[in-house]
Amino acid sequence: MKKPVARILFFLILYAFLFATKSRAQSYVFRNYSVAQGLASSTVYSVFQDSRGFMWFATENGVNRFNGRSFELFTIDNGLSDNEVLGIHEDSKGRIWFLTLNGKLSYFYNNKFYNPGNEPLLKKIISQGSFVSFFEDSRGNLWFTTNRNLLIQITASHNYRLHKSAKYSLANCFIFENEKRQLLFLNSNYCLLKVGQTFVSVPFALKPFNNKTITRTPNAGPAFIANGSLLNYNNGSFFQVKSLPEKIVNRSLGSFIVDSGNVWLSTMGSGVFLISRESKTKNFLKGNIITDLKKDADNNIWISTIGNGVFMLPSFAQSTKYYSTADGLTTNAVHSLIKTNDKLVLGLRNGSVNIISGTGIAKKTIGSAEYNPIKKLSADRKRNVIWFASDKQFGQLNFKGEVVRLLKEENNSSFAVKGYTISKSGKIALALASGVYIINNADFSLSFSAKSRLGDNNQHLHYRAFAVFYDSKENLWFSNTEGLHCLQKNGKVLHLYEKADRLSKRITDIAELPDGSIICATHGFGVYVLQNNLLKEVINTTHGLVSNICKKIVLDKSTAWVVTGKGISKIDFQNGRTVTSFSTEHGLVSSEVNDLFVKDDTIYAATNNGLSVFNYRNQLEKQAPPELYLNSLKANNEIVQPSSEAIIPHSANNITLNYIGLDYAHPNAVTYSYRLNPDLEWKETANTTLELAALEPGAYKLQLRARSMNSDWSNPITVKFAINPPFWKKWWFRTLILFALAYCLFYLISRHYRNKRLKEREELQARTRIVSLEQQALQAMMNPHFVFNVMNSIQYFINTKDNAMANQVLTGFARLIRKNLENCNKSYITIEEEVSYLTLYLSLEKLRFGDRMQYSIEVDTALDRNEVYIPSMLLQPFVENAIWHGLMPKDSEGNIWIKIKKVSDAVLHIEIIDDGIGIENSVRQYSTEHVSRGMELTNERIKLLSKFSERPITITVLPVHPEGTHIHITIPIQDRLLS
Repeated sequence: MKKPVARILFFLILYAFLFATKSRAQSYVFRNYSVAQGLASSTVYSVFQDSRGFMWFATENGVNRFNGRSFELFTIDNGLSDNEVLGIHEDSKGRIWFLTLNGKLSYFYNNKFYNPGNEPLLKKIISQGSFVSFFEDSRGNLWFTTNRNLLIQITASHNYRLHKSAKYSLANCFIFENEKRQLLFLNSNYCLLKVGQTFVSVPFALKPFNNKTITRTPNAGPAFIANGSLLNYNNGSFFQVKSLPEKIVNRSLGSFIVDSGNVWLSTMGSGVFLISRESKTKNFLKGNIITDLKKDADNNIWISTIGNGVFMLPSFAQSTKYYSTADGLTTNAVHSLIKTNDKLVLGLRNGSVNIISGTGIAKKTIGSAEYNPIKKLSADRKRNVIWFASDKQFGQLNFKGEVVRLLKEENNSSFAVKGYTISKSGKIALALASGVYIINNADFSLSFSAKSRLGDNNQHLHYRAFAVFYDSKENLWFSNTEGLHCLQKNGKVLHLYEKADRLSKRITDIAELPDGSIICATHGFGVYVLQNNLLKEVINTTHGLVSNICKKIVLDKSTAWVVTGKGISKIDFQNGRTVTSFSTEHGLVSSEVNDLFVKDDTIYAATNNGLSVFNYRNQLEKQAPPELYLNSLKANNEIVQPSSEAIIPHSANNITLNYIGLDYAHPNAVTYSYRLNPDLEWKETANTTLELAALEPGAYKLQLRARSMNSDWSNPITVKFAINPPFWKKWWFRTLILFALAYCLFYLISRHYRNKRLKEREELQARTRIVSLEQQALQAMMNPHFVFNVMNSIQYFINTKDNAMANQVLTGFARLIRKNLENCNKSYITIEEEVSYLTLYLSLEKLRFGDRMQYSIEVDTALDRNEVYIPSMLLQPFVENAIWHGLMPKDSEGNIWIKIKKVSDAVLHIEIIDDGIGIENSVRQYSTEHVSRGMELTNERIKLLSKFSERPITITVLPVHPEGTHIHITIPIQDRLLS
């Protein structure tokens, strides 16, 4: 008794699994992936999703792995055993097996391919036929069937066995286990039970249509098509899931899936059939040869074909109704729509109206068949009509879509309608290319005169109009090429654009919010909100609007729906101006929307590719975050294997990470964020590649996370790596450098002080030498001949009783000796002291020579004699030399000129000139061994003094022709007394 109850419960659970939801939509929008997007071939044999979530496609030119954005290609160059792959499967160890045409197995594991060339076991397993199916039993054995009478078993212990049957054909078998863990092999001819090494036929009432019409149910048992029914087999019993229409059974059937109460069935040439729970049949992708059908973990449906690549139906699109020409529309370009009395009234681009109801689609043509899009439709319950405006017409339709009345121009002139509005009192305002016109009563004749334009006395109202709108107070708002205006009920026209330049931009639609605010759609500037005739707010793409180029505004209480060429934006004025946008990622057949109608939670969107109908609240439900995977980590474009902590040399500090968040339904809505370390701020990016250039050495814990549309952030993945510092940044090198710098600093300081001491010693020695030379110069200055001659002169004046002269000479000589003694204690003396000393010396010499010697001393008046210093006892030796070697040998009168001039603020120029016998004659008269002791001492002093000055003392001696000598002395000016 227990077994029948358990069996009934199982069937009830399966029934609930199969028929969980209601049937789907009118039409579906499939995505197509082809060679242009990166598919290896347009001929695809099967589809597979691995345990990580990646999609695989088996093609005739290799296999593709797909992450939602890009295709990765693997061929024999990467390790496949054959480029023509018929099927893909994964075992419990994560190995992905490839069933190939050439009968050679290969698998992919840990980013590496194993094939008969590098895997000894696979080298032994080579089939003469093609592989057909794969099965892993409860003991971990892998089974591979072929199109020949051969079964291949790879045991859990990694050995292999070959199985054949002499009595039964094992070709194209489907393998499964019963409740006793016995293996059964099912094909279109037999159901065989494996007993030991033999195969025994077991009773099996129904056989599969063919080997392609068998699939595996959640409990691993087979479901298959037989005798015009979809059946499930479990523990020896059959359960009919669904009876198939006869027109489908007679076709070449292939794989199928059961998706929430709907059966998707593929054919070899007739596309895909969808059989709803109510057994209604819909045919999609007509004419395609379908090779495989799969549903992924997110309920997206994948369809592989021969010749047209892969089609994918996103999960959200399965709950979206879609109407197109395939469903009976006159054209796919829908420009306007309304919903009334459970009917959808569509205004099409070609000037026709289609009415969708439960009985089908009624088609009505209005006017000529040329381009005449119906731009606007509005239901008038008071008059029980539908107002419409096309490019060249305006009028009324009944609810069957038939024309009731049309607007006429009294002089039969043509006109171009841009928009219309009807007030509560029945006034009609028209926005035409020639301006704004008013018909005072919509119930009377629909006619107007082009000559009776609104506000004939105001030329501002005659410009080309774009939009008109009657508000609740019957003020008429209209926009034209000048901008936005308001014709108040009292007849006064407000030119609102004069108060705000933004209102001079093109306004495409106008509406009124419940609080009396006016909302305007613009062509390129977003949405304007006006209060009390003043612009108060601008809502654009920075606030979340899908586009600033807005076509229409549709109000649903305090919610404004904005129609754009890139989708729809919903502005909720009751909840802080929240903006939510909808695009093809939410169910729109096209982002180029022309009009919409909102009823409860359902959006009816008119697009250039048909009509989309979907529940927008379902599209806003929270989704699970996408699975995030790190594809590769590279350092300077070299692959780095992620480990607990990858060590990267400093020379490879340009890091590139490639990652992907899997969301096949919304691949373009996936965004990422990252941070280099957990204590840093997250940074967002839409890229699947992250490049980090010139990273500093150190340890990093880079975190990545992803989110998709309506999902939270995924749990972050952490990538640990460390960039080794260069040797010059390591502690031992820095320590070595520190010691080296300390040693160098010590050496330089020691050397500096040693050199300083040497210099001080040299300077002390030099100064000592200078003092010695000065004393010697003092002695040299007291030339014995000079002293002897002075004494003789004094004696002479005494003997001649010339006491006055004797006293004068004696006094002068005493003063000279005293000055010598004073100057010998000084290294530098002032110009005044030097001139005084030379004057005294020359006056004594003149007493001896008399009129035979004349002298003059000239000092530059610009010099301050008492502030400028020169070395002491510097000039006297040159003057003495001029007298004794220049003038004294001369027979006639001689002259000495001494000139002291200031050349610059830093240089003093002294000239000593005589007209004596000259240098050459003097040398000839004196022996070559004669040396002027005073001159020698002076030259040595000058050399020593120059060591302590930036500018040395220079002496130049030049002959004067025909007779005489010219001495040039350049001395740095000292402005202070140096000791």
